[in-house]
Amino acid sequence: MFSSPVHSVRSDFARVISRKFAHGRFIVVGADPDKFGRQFAETGREAAVSESCADLAEKSQRDSAAARFEIGVWFYSSEKSDDDHIAEELSRCAIDIVLIPGAGADFTKRRPQLVESFRRLGLLPDYGCDLGELDPAALCLRRRPPEIREALVPTVEAAFSRLHTQMGWLQRILRTRMAELEAADRPIARLEEKLLKLKQYRREIKLLKEQEQALRRSPERRIGQIVAAPYRLP
Repeated sequence: MFSSPVHSVRSDFARVISRKFAHGRFIVVGADPDKFGRQFAETGREAAVSESCADLAEKSQRDSAAARFEIGVWFYSSEKSDDDHIAEELSRCAIDIVLIPGAGADFTKRRPQLVESFRRLGLLPDYGCDLGELDPAALCLRRRPPEIREALVPTVEAAFSRLHTQMGWLQRILRTRMAELEAADRPIARLEEKLLKLKQYRREIKLLKEQEQALRRSPERRIGQIVAAPYRLP
């Protein structure tokens, strides 16, 4: 399962997305208002942050301008019960939409569903807009002509889902191989430890033999043999 929890969003999220979208006001849904409000305030960008769809509707109704916000950011959850409602609210009050998986959301399943919801509202993915710095699964949606909407999106999103399914399969294989290597490393480490001890024992035995040979050749041993010769039993 591929997920990207909101609490893991980088601490300079507001600065990075402000660099990607240099102009305009932000509306953020599905995020902590205090945390993200401080981030945007520090960057000097105006942003309305909502935790829920109800808050979004309330904030969007406060402004009667035709285009209330230039950029809408949605940290979507694993639940899809309010997808159409939130998509309608965001498409009504924002020009461009940025989709980012929230806590526990499997973006390989959720993103194609959300893209289809926004497609019906006239917003299509801009695959040339690189938002990987924000999140690997982040996606920008913009308003496109109908002929592009009908031809491009289903094919690309299906390919996207297949690609990430294959990535998940490869990740599972990699984890299995790593576990096998770790299991093999343990007996190898024990054998290496025994080999080191064996080498140490051999060095000690060699040293003892050298000391024995040195004692045999020493003058003291020869004098001792001469002195002790009369006392030896025949």
